[in-house]
Amino acid sequence: IHVASTPAELYNAVLVDTPLAPFFVDCISEQDLDEMNIEIIRNTLYKAYLEAFYNFCSQLGGETADVMCEILAFEADRRAIIITINSFGTELTKDDRAKLYPKCGKLYPDGLGALARADDYDQVKAVAEYYAEYRALFEGAGNNPGEKTLEDKFFEHEVKLNVMAFLH
Repeated sequence: IHVASTPAELYNAVLVDTPLAPFFVDCISEQDLDEMNIEIIRNTLYKAYLEAFYNFCSQLGGETADVMCEILAFEADRRAIIITINSFGTELTKDDRAKLYPKCGKLYPDGLGALARADDYDQVKAVAEYYAEYRALFEGAGNNPGEKTLEDKFFEHEVKLNVMAFLH
């Protein structure tokens, strides 16, 4: 999905040339693949992947569950936050946005419900205030030269979680 740069390339790469084709053949055509639909498909697939991987790790238990579920929960929450912020000013409805949220992070279920109702960045930040880990990431995030963006802070936190996984 990441290598496709046009709807036609995506259609051929995922919906024609892979074992996924039978699942999509009656659901979507190449003409349906505008930029918004590509993002919805990409996020829907990633949601399913995150939820399945999280459940797999949970069922394994032990250190695998301890380490991986924390990393996957963070990724699920980050995606929900970024999907919310990126949806402002688009045609994506609040209900459609909520369907893209992975249901396996620390924000599930109450935080995701609050994100689904958010109308602007400040409301997303207000949701994060209830979660110490995310409150810290929003603090000091900016878009001015020299400032770390929210994406930068998410990336740094992800790196920290991965380093901690190796030290566990």
